[in-house]
Amino acid sequence: MIEARQEKLTNEDANGYGDDYFGMLLQSQANSKISMQDIVDECKTFYLAGHETTSALLTWTAVLLAMHPEWQERARKEVIQVLCSNTPSIDGLAQLKIVR
Repeated sequence: MIEARQEKLTNEDANGYGDDYFGMLLQSQANSKISMQDIVDECKTFYLAGHETTSALLTWTAVLLAMHPEWQERARKEVIQVLCSNTPSIDGLAQLKIVR
């Protein structure tokens, strides 16, 4: 990813490193404010934080559904009714009111 962003800059892309957090990190590294290892560490932190947040959310959802079996049953019925045996899609998930 770093090499791809640097390639864009080399090819005089108007957006340079990009206007997202990753681009700001690369710009800081180019200005010798942080090391490449710092950038890699920041990316790992964001990845793990996102993973842990999602994991914690799913765990908490399972706990709440176990504590409230009536909602668990309502959610199960809704999923079966809306999605049937189809693979979930964005449109199908948008129709799930209880689950959402």
